[in-house]
Amino acid sequence: MIDVLVCASGADEVQLVSTIAQRLASHARVLRRCVDLTELLALTRTELGDVLLLDVDVEGLSREVVHEIRRGGTGVIAITSPASRTDPATLGITLEAHGGIEPEALYELLMQAGLEAEDPDQATWTQDPDGEAPSAPMMTVWGPGGAPGRSFVAAHLAHELSLLRGESILIDADTYGPCLTQLFGVLDEVPGLVAACRASDKGALTLEVLLHHSPLVSDDLHLLSGIGVPSRYIEVYDNALEGVFAKAREASNVVVADVAGPLESDSGSSDYGTQERNGATRTALAAASHVLAVVAADPISVTRFVREAPQVAELTQSPITVVVNKLDSSVTLASIERTLRSRLDFDACLALPLDAATVSRARWDGVLLAESAPKSKLRQSLTRLAAHLHHNLFR
Repeated sequence: MIDVLVCASGADEVQLVSTIAQRLASHARVLRRCVDLTELLALTRTELGDVLLLDVDVEGLSREVVHEIRRGGTGVIAITSPASRTDPATLGITLEAHGGIEPEALYELLMQAGLEAEDPDQATWTQDPDGEAPSAPMMTVWGPGGAPGRSFVAAHLAHELSLLRGESILIDADTYGPCLTQLFGVLDEVPGLVAACRASDKGALTLEVLLHHSPLVSDDLHLLSGIGVPSRYIEVYDNALEGVFAKAREASNVVVADVAGPLESDSGSSDYGTQERNGATRTALAAASHVLAVVAADPISVTRFVREAPQVAELTQSPITVVVNKLDSSVTLASIERTLRSRLDFDACLALPLDAATVSRARWDGVLLAESAPKSKLRQSLTRLAAHLHHNLFR
């Protein structure tokens, strides 16, 4: 017997409830008709109900609410009609029903939603109504704690890739120390990432909205600025961030995401409205089509990298390229590569030379090396890195 919850009103709700009661009584039953989301969430938290029939225009509904319902073990079917204002796909709902649906088709939907609820984290989430996977590649730039140069590499890589591939989007998803606006010398009065996640959570993130919050910082490079105040990480819900990544890949030719180093999951945070601080990093690694792992050429950074590398491999199924940053004459790239390969399988290991004075001048001026030191060895190495990714990975 399938226990059904209903949160809707109008003719479609009456017809669906009637169909279940009269034509599917031996297979399903309506357990409760909820008047609002507050009552609905209370029921799903107590694991009452196998499947929910949900009006997509219910006040307060968002992607995070849908995820919370699924996390309670309840599958979700959207009730839609020609008058519906919200597309279910923008809320991450892939199953739809209407009042005139045949009993056999409704039963199949109930069964499918029940199976989906058995593994809510693997449910299909989509931000675009077509349901097609985004085609633009997404590079997530990660590195261990201790400032190995993640943001520096992400900013310059995104700029160099924009020169090669055209319109690109750089996303500052660092929930500890976002700093990309400083590297580009731009103001961040409104955290673009927070605004984009809020729109994504409400199912209102369009290409126009995303680009509005991602101003150009060079001819073909958009910057979605970070959270600003570190405490605002709680506003960057994982499911909303997935929607931002998907829309960014739809809006550009390449996406680069800069993330923080910590990877641990706080599995104890299960209440609705809570958000793990490391969730953005884990989400970005899982969503990436390619991962760039940055490690500084010093024993402390290498040790941290070796300890955390296995967890990176667990979080992504995508190709990994290692960048050894700040390499000087005291150590060889080959020796560092041998150490790293003992704990992590990666495609290639490339190096960026140490040039502290050039980097410092660029940071104080709020510009990239392409402007302050275009012929420096470090900038040339960054150009080669972008060309390597462009020719060998982004096909």
